[in-house]
Amino acid sequence: MKIICETCVVNRTVPVAKKPFQKTILAIGKNSEKKPEEPVIMLITNANKAGTRYTLKKNIAKIFTRFISEGKATISFHIPEHDLQIKSEVIQLTGFLKVLKSILTGESPDSGAAPAVPMKLPCLTIANKKTSLLSSSSKVLSTKCVIRSRADYPLKGFNRNLTLLQISDIKLVRFDPQILLLKNLRTLNLSNNCLEKIPKELGQLRLNEIDLSGNALHSHDWQWLLGSSLQSTLQSLNITGNNLSYFPTALIYAKQLVRLDLRTNHIAKLPFAVWKMGRLRFLNLAGNRLGSVPESMARMKLDELDLSDNQLDQQGSTVPDLRTPTQIGHVPALWELAARVVVSRKVFYSPGMIPFLLVELMHRTPICGCGLLCFTAKIHERAKVIRLNCQQLVLNSNQLLYADAVFCSQRCSAKL
Repeated sequence: MKIICETCVVNRTVPVAKKPFQKTILAIGKNSEKKPEEPVIMLITNANKAGTRYTLKKNIAKIFTRFISEGKATISFHIPEHDLQIKSEVIQLTGFLKVLKSILTGESPDSGAAPAVPMKLPCLTIANKKTSLLSSSSKVLSTKCVIRSRADYPLKGFNRNLTLLQISDIKLVRFDPQILLLKNLRTLNLSNNCLEKIPKELGQLRLNEIDLSGNALHSHDWQWLLGSSLQSTLQSLNITGNNLSYFPTALIYAKQLVRLDLRTNHIAKLPFAVWKMGRLRFLNLAGNRLGSVPESMARMKLDELDLSDNQLDQQGSTVPDLRTPTQIGHVPALWELAARVVVSRKVFYSPGMIPFLLVELMHRTPICGCGLLCFTAKIHERAKVIRLNCQQLVLNSNQLLYADAVFCSQRCSAKL
């Protein structure tokens, strides 16, 4: 029998610092087919592919199973004086220990009675490919898992060492919480399912790519995008075809996002703070209901922007004037006065020093062409975007791109 797990070997005779756990194949078998040798436990790691063998008969001092419900156990050997610490899936580890017990006691691992036929152990000789238990180790240690039908779904859970997981086209309704245990996961594809919610805890994984296209996330709150770990690692996100009527504002906090795909939704407006997605290079908004884009997008350095199949104005002769005059004698709110001081004087602040609401308002408040933030006294105007810093802009034929510009004063508005 073999399992895929993580192990740490502790030498009891040498007082050293705690060692890290390593990816391991842990197997029970015999050394040779020809000679009836005693059964052994064999450890194979990336650093030691030849394997380390421990004899079993009269060589196990104790087996610690207090934390077996958490997938943890320790096997203590007499010779050499090693403690083998194991982390694995609960079901796999329990089965492994049952087989180990049956070898040590001579009882059946299922019924507890003495078996009529001795247990046949596989050979652990790596050179013999036909009979070797380890001949398929590369397949077992695979870090990728692709599931395209319910029959492919693993009954014993996912390999904890997965770096890529794809679960597509199986009408998945609920997010599998086992995914949250995959700390090494970097690519997650849950496309073409029926998901309506993503747990907030997903933001604690260090994912590079996420594909959630073809689901039903139109009324989702997107709080998982605010996770500190995910914000610092996420580079590609695909949420095509989720019937979204809005641009998820939590996206503007994804600091490392390079590619964003929002095709085939119902988005009519983009937030002014979209320009703060400084690393974004590929933005696909095709097939939405956009009539314009924020003027602040001129501050972005995009390699590709796709705005085809939207509701962009085709008549360039008339520019809608949406200006609203500033109220005479209008006194700004206290939070606005405080925010203006913080911005104008470039006051440094760390999380927790000022109220989170004030941080949110400053982050999302539109910015004027002069560089000042526009708070309550805003003047809106739609104007044709003359210059957009984008290498490749995709529009339908005869369409003109307009921008929703925001100004901090009448003076700035008059300069347009």
